[in-house]
Amino acid sequence: MMIKQALLLLALAVILGLGVNLVSPNAVDYIGKYRDISSGDGPIVPPTAMEGDPAFIDVNVAQMEHAAGQAIFVDAREEYEFHCGTIPGSVNLPFEYLPDENFAGYIDSALGYPDKDTPIIVFCSGEECDLSLHLARNLQDLGYTNPAIFFGGAREWQNMGFEMEVSPECGQ
Repeated sequence: MMIKQALLLLALAVILGLGVNLVSPNAVDYIGKYRDISSGDGPIVPPTAMEGDPAFIDVNVAQMEHAAGQAIFVDAREEYEFHCGTIPGSVNLPFEYLPDENFAGYIDSALGYPDKDTPIIVFCSGEECDLSLHLARNLQDLGYTNPAIFFGGAREWQNMGFEMEVSPECGQ
């Protein structure tokens, strides 16, 4: 008898839950919507890449790392470009404007003093921009053991339809 009551309560709970989900403005899809994986050609690697460079990752790996929330995303572009569209939660370290004095201290401070083995994903605007490559090399030289380069950058991220963070000061 107790099993019948438990099954009845379970059935009522499922029906009630499905009914509430149907009318909720925050309804959960019954069947998941998954994005298409990109071409699968792997990461974009620039012709200036050298042996010993940090790893290059593709947009799929970058998106998974972003979703996991364990990596620090670093945008190597100028402040204006950063404000006008970046990967959400990224830190701006404009490579061309980094200080010569106390470079290591500046980088550590800007990144929030992470452990040296924290995953750091560096990007800029896309294939025509090699700032991410140079910044990642510098991070590696400073002792960071887990930098990676997302050479597709903000453009590939946006082209995949992923959310972009845009500052109201951008003027667009």
